[in-house]
Amino acid sequence: MTLRALIAVVVLFAGCIPAMAANEPIVIRFSHVVAEDTPKGIAANMFKERAEAAFPGRVKVEVYPASRRFTDEEVLLALLFGDIQMAAPSFTLFRAFSPSTQVFELPFLFNTVEQVHRFQESEDGKKLLSSMENRGIKGLA
Repeated sequence: MTLRALIAVVVLFAGCIPAMAANEPIVIRFSHVVAEDTPKGIAANMFKERAEAAFPGRVKVEVYPASRRFTDEEVLLALLFGDIQMAAPSFTLFRAFSPSTQVFELPFLFNTVEQVHRFQESEDGKKLLSSMENRGIKGLA
């Protein structure tokens, strides 16, 4: 683990300690740039519903759609600095952290959503999602 990653982990957990000690809910701020009625917006709200249902009273998710909190260009820095805990930016932004993520920019690479899921669940897909962890970013989907 690099020093930068260690510092990121310490800062992340240090931010959670007051909430855990005070028995307050952990707040997850989730920023994205599209409207709530788009697939990404619907998924963000679904994550909120599922996380809060799975951990009632322990987790609170605040969703900030349509660039209300950060623009696509600002969101990765906000994530790295802890201003938000989740983001759903454009894949093009990940190039600086992991050039291999450019594969998702290829047109017509996948014909169906099922093909996307199969790829993400494959060993290569998992490697791609974890390719930015050394920079403090964990790909989820």
